[in-house]
Amino acid sequence: MDRIPFLVVGDGPQEPTGLGRIARDLCAQIVASDLPLDLVQVGGAIPPLWRAWPHVPMGEAERGGDWGASYVDAVWHSLWGRNTPGILFLIWDPSRVAAYQDLRASVQRWTYTAVDAPNRLGSIGGPAGEALAQWDRVLAYGRWASQIIKTVRESSVPYLPHGLDLAPFQRPESSEEERWVRTQFGPHVGQESLVLGCVATNQPRKDLGLFFQAVAELQARQHRVYVWLHTDVMVKAWSVLQLVEDCGLAKRVTVTTGNLTDQQMALLYRRCDVTIAPGLGEGFGYPIVESLAAGVPVVHGDFGGGRELVPKCEWRVPVRELRLDGVYAQQRPVFRADDVANAVERILDWRAEVGAPVVQAYCQGAVAHLAWDALWPRWRSWIAEGLKG
Repeated sequence: MDRIPFLVVGDGPQEPTGLGRIARDLCAQIVASDLPLDLVQVGGAIPPLWRAWPHVPMGEAERGGDWGASYVDAVWHSLWGRNTPGILFLIWDPSRVAAYQDLRASVQRWTYTAVDAPNRLGSIGGPAGEALAQWDRVLAYGRWASQIIKTVRESSVPYLPHGLDLAPFQRPESSEEERWVRTQFGPHVGQESLVLGCVATNQPRKDLGLFFQAVAELQARQHRVYVWLHTDVMVKAWSVLQLVEDCGLAKRVTVTTGNLTDQQMALLYRRCDVTIAPGLGEGFGYPIVESLAAGVPVVHGDFGGGRELVPKCEWRVPVRELRLDGVYAQQRPVFRADDVANAVERILDWRAEVGAPVVQAYCQGAVAHLAWDALWPRWRSWIAEGLKG
């Protein structure tokens, strides 16, 4: 059987972003499968060079003003010719999907699109909504996102979460790894400390201000707090040092940056008593799943796709207000730091009642269905169904 051209476009496989990780994991599953696809991935600058499967870099210069649509059109032409039919699979948010409406290549257009907030009408407006209405196949991350996308399409929208390799998050740590964790946290965290974790990029949609204010509130309630924050840069949308100073947390914070392995992240997650996911809208929310996979409860707002991943309603923070944000006037929630602190204390009370082993088993069981071994057959069926056309 001839292999079908299959061009995956999004963040690059070597980029340290959630979208890059989604594309990388899906491509890895596809190339290891029996699906008759001639897969090439486009996205991300080099270095580093990607060799695991065919990859065409696309940095800022190639993206230009149309998110790389004209560049991708040229890539398709160079690989397969202008008239060779195949599949273009975008793993990006709806606003970038809109830029790919007018490709000249003879492709069927698929997208696994990241929806993290609706507009005031509970829908997706402007060019993004128009694009999703016309796209050949649209797949959502979860039920919440599928209902939003359905408002601009004439039929129902299927949804599939993406998977995770759960093994690193459940593997027992060695004595050497335990020493490594101690070196990361330093001398100021003791056994009596309440260790609060947060994994979030330094951007406006990740409310690091809310996180640090919630930690300060717990400290004001006489908890001996210690913070682990993993982020990309110290100063961008937020100045982490300013937040630490303003919230009175000097010598109570460990910040890690850069690329850590899944096993290293798992070790740091497991050192936490609770993690807080301060996103103001998540399509999926890797840190939520990773924390639970490590056996650690997570607090998150009662909003967006992330709320579907938090197994107990007591761990979700109520939305106090909604505001509009950005060129698409998306709804963003407003949370209160004392509500976050209350959710953390509810978790601590529950752990004291049922015991730490029960908490760990409950958290890990809540994400067992997201293991790639369990999830890939559903993904393969969705792709295979599309190939029939």
